[in-house]
Amino acid sequence: MRAFSRLIAFACVVLVISACNPPKTTAPQAETPLSPTGVISAGPNPVPAGSGAGTTTIKWTTGNGTTGKVFVSADGAQETEFAEGPDGSHDAPIQAGVAYEFRLYNSDHTKQLAKITVTRPAQ
Repeated sequence: MRAFSRLIAFACVVLVISACNPPKTTAPQAETPLSPTGVISAGPNPVPAGSGAGTTTIKWTTGNGTTGKVFVSADGAQETEFAEGPDGSHDAPIQAGVAYEFRLYNSDHTKQLAKITVTRPAQ
């Protein structure tokens, strides 16, 4: 009887251990990005009202050390290159009543990483 009790106790321990450690599945996993996403910001935004052009500082990072390119478009016009580098900051003149969209791209301008719109109210 004693051997039978030990066998039952052993079986219970095996069941508890196997329940706590389920087998690993090989279900497909979603790919995760190898590097963080780029970030772009502007400060101040909106630019305070005043006479003449105001100024904001555009800051960016690609998040992974690769070169990025910052382009700007005023009121939806054709974008032009504003700055370049893996990260950095640049002051930008901002006219009242115009919406400026700053876009961060990868180095060959094929993938947009981030964007921000900067405005300045009229006086």
